[in-house]
Amino acid sequence: MISIQALTKQFGDKPVLKGIDLEVANGEVVVLIGRSGSGKTTLLRTMNALELPTSGTVTVDGLSYSSNNKKSQINVRQKSGMVFQNFQLFPHMTALENVTEGLVQVKKMNKKQATEIAIGLLEKVDLLHVKDQYPIQLSGGQQQRVGIARALAMNPKVMLFDEPTSALDPELVQDVLKVIQNLSEEGMTMVIVTHEMQFAKSVADRIAFVHDGIIEEIGTPEAIFNHPQSEHLKRFLNVINA
Repeated sequence: MISIQALTKQFGDKPVLKGIDLEVANGEVVVLIGRSGSGKTTLLRTMNALELPTSGTVTVDGLSYSSNNKKSQINVRQKSGMVFQNFQLFPHMTALENVTEGLVQVKKMNKKQATEIAIGLLEKVDLLHVKDQYPIQLSGGQQQRVGIARALAMNPKVMLFDEPTSALDPELVQDVLKVIQNLSEEGMTMVIVTHEMQFAKSVADRIAFVHDGIIEEIGTPEAIFNHPQSEHLKRFLNVINA
């Protein structure tokens, strides 16, 4: 579903990604872990052309994009739903309107059909009761679940999550993780950047440890957490387990 080959990314003269190869199978959940600044979010953002590679290729569901072809970037972007750590909902729209917006504006759906789909998705994330409330009236966890419903509305082949729980109070984290877990059980292909190690263990088919712009180790949760090979991964796990 996702194929990344020889991917590099520089910001000015600073290399952030240094030759990454990664394959994500259809229905697979891959979790990216590593220290802040290791390149995880940049790698995730290249998967839907929010960041353009300096070199290398990214292919999603058979489609690649190029840095000088805007249409190819949009085509790939439409294959994936992106969920951000800071929600990025439209503040002047209700929860329902936030979910219908892409259906009406991008998919050119009529309002009635878009509303029916949006209601179903808000029900899926257990938020139908707040459909007429604005983001400022919602908790962080509710806002994030509206963000997930909005991403799902575009019927993506892949869901990308960038630290979906990092801006949430601890008691709100589980509601969001439960929604992601349910998507996993339904067979959605997902790539998730997270610092929630227990969640990573429970949801991932494979975990990739990103260090200094490369995938230094990748394997099953059991292999990564119980039998780490790289010294950097061992040190990372020691720190988070301390």
